[in-house]
Amino acid sequence: MNPMDELNELFRTFRHSSWRWECQGKYAVDEARLQRWRDGLPPDLDAKEPWLDFIRGVVSEGKTWQRVRMLTEPLTEYLRWMLENTQPNVDAGEDIRWVQQSTAQQLAMPGYDFYLFDDRLVAIMHFDDNKLLTRVETSDDEDVVAEHRAYRDKVWPHARPHSAEFTGTR
Repeated sequence: MNPMDELNELFRTFRHSSWRWECQGKYAVDEARLQRWRDGLPPDLDAKEPWLDFIRGVVSEGKTWQRVRMLTEPLTEYLRWMLENTQPNVDAGEDIRWVQQSTAQQLAMPGYDFYLFDDRLVAIMHFDDNKLLTRVETSDDEDVVAEHRAYRDKVWPHARPHSAEFTGTR
């Protein structure tokens, strides 16, 4: 199965909560969207609208969609772009928070991205050298889930909610 198809199925089937740890300084993205930002143009929200509609739907059903993004030190271009383009996601209902890399290291957070669905399923994301998602490894093993819940519970209190203060980071 295509890893994005697998993730999309998990997005469609979780019942209560989705929580993500994002710790890569860069991901494969649509280069045209990034170039718009480099050129100082506003984001193309039409391209983002399907995702924002999905989040609005999830939240309207009473589900939570949370994530913590790690801020590399120094910030990568990708993360500067994300900081300036996250507010529409927050407005749609995502609870997105940020944590410094040094704090994540002090907390012994993992060096890989993962989702925790309904506190019962972990989806570890694997990326290639080009930052493309290549594989999703899922586990409902109680010990694996408990380990990843502990990661969430450690970092969440240290992560700052996204707000306007994060813009202007070029």
